[in-house]
Amino acid sequence: MYSKETLSKTVKALKEQIEFYKTNPETLSTVVSDGNRKIGNTLNVSLAPVITCSNCSGCMSLCYDIKAVNQYKNVLNARAKNTALALVDMPRYFDGIRKACEKRKTNKYFRFHVSGDILNYEYFENMIQIAREFPEFRFWTYTKAYHIVNRWCTENGKGNVPENLSIMFSEWRGMPMVNPFGFPEFRIVFKDEEKPKGVKWCCGNCNECIRNNSHCVKGETVYCMEH
Repeated sequence: MYSKETLSKTVKALKEQIEFYKTNPETLSTVVSDGNRKIGNTLNVSLAPVITCSNCSGCMSLCYDIKAVNQYKNVLNARAKNTALALVDMPRYFDGIRKACEKRKTNKYFRFHVSGDILNYEYFENMIQIAREFPEFRFWTYTKAYHIVNRWCTENGKGNVPENLSIMFSEWRGMPMVNPFGFPEFRIVFKDEEKPKGVKWCCGNCNECIRNNSHCVKGETVYCMEH
């Protein structure tokens, strides 16, 4: 668990870097990663942790990305660049995602937000549009921005969410989840809780679910032990 001092220091460093990049938006381009050990060879894009998470008061002290931001300058810079670009020129930010998808010839999988969350309503509309433009891709995301997704579904209908976009409502203990449209959920089982039986468990490697078209990739409720 991170102390208030560590969190404050990390958020301050991210905000300063975001403000720096916002002064020179013409020099920015979207940082799209090819993947990592956990999610495999999967395109992904991230935003700044905590700052872009509108519903993280319960989980920010255990946010896994805080460690990465503090440990690696290139991670901090990538998160700050994407956040700054999304804030000042969202169309160009999503054009960067389009270009990455267009170049991808194999492994057509894309995860939104290894770090960060849906920035606002306009941002979510762009996520929907990207999924529609690339039906051959499988997109997925985890979110605690329930209010944004619920508003979109109220106005547009859940049935209009592209089938190739799996939206996982991410749960955290003590954080009320409002899920009237029945989105699949990613549930954390804490160490002091009884382990449920007969549920789908996260295997810890997205490549496994990509190969089997299952769990989060397909859009099924998944459980994960606290780690």
